[in-house]
Amino acid sequence: MSLKAEKLEHKYNAGTTLESYALKGIDLEIEKGEFVGLIGRTGSGKSTLIQHFNGLLKPTGGRILFDGKDISEKGYSLKILRQKVGLVFQYPEYQLFEETIIKDVAYGPMNKGMSQEEALKAAQEALRLVGIQKELYNKSPFEVSGGQKRRVAVAGVLAIHPDYLILDEPTAGLDPEGREAILGLFRSLHEKLGITIIMVSHSMEDVARYAKRLIVMNEGSIAYDDTPREVFRHTDELENMGLSAPQSVHIARALKQAGFDVPGDAITVDELVKPIIESMR
Repeated sequence: MSLKAEKLEHKYNAGTTLESYALKGIDLEIEKGEFVGLIGRTGSGKSTLIQHFNGLLKPTGGRILFDGKDISEKGYSLKILRQKVGLVFQYPEYQLFEETIIKDVAYGPMNKGMSQEEALKAAQEALRLVGIQKELYNKSPFEVSGGQKRRVAVAGVLAIHPDYLILDEPTAGLDPEGREAILGLFRSLHEKLGITIIMVSHSMEDVARYAKRLIVMNEGSIAYDDTPREVFRHTDELENMGLSAPQSVHIARALKQAGFDVPGDAITVDELVKPIIESMR
């Protein structure tokens, strides 16, 4: 199973004087089980790209294939696609609407065709996965903390059992503790359930720590597609695109120049701590 873009193009305001390319001939394949980071400055095309992945936008050129099938073909069920490829928008808690948490999370499974009993069971399992306690199930989703709202919103997507989970700036607006908790949740979902994660982020530190593959968008095209460590070797090029490497990369280079025996290709704080302590001894 894979999610694939072939020669994917998207124009906004096509056929008018305001016509502009958001995507230019994207070739990309994401296999089931990957944890992919997607970065790029505002306007680079990353949000447009992910909206093609579950059929929210239609290509103006090229195509999207899911499990080998063109999702734009006549008769293809976008409803089924969206059950397999879940998209969690930025600030997903703004989409909560039911009177209780359990009803909100059960809405998706019931819309999928499950019985009320099956939907409630799926909702309970999803809430357990995201760490929402049973005593909160019958509370209003608007009575819990911001981090808990974010978890409830994610549970609503998990309850339909997606194979792919696309996250658009999942840590936006969260405090440091909330950021760590939600990112730890996504890592757990990936490692324990095998859910494919595609995470759009402006945080170089987050993608360096969690992603195994990093795609860099620039002006509607893919500039880099490699491991985070390889991508962050190109600090000058990234800066020319309006991006930066994680602070750890700059700290590692400065320490190396100062004579500390640290790995010059470190991209996370964890990779620096032990060598720094050993060097100071």
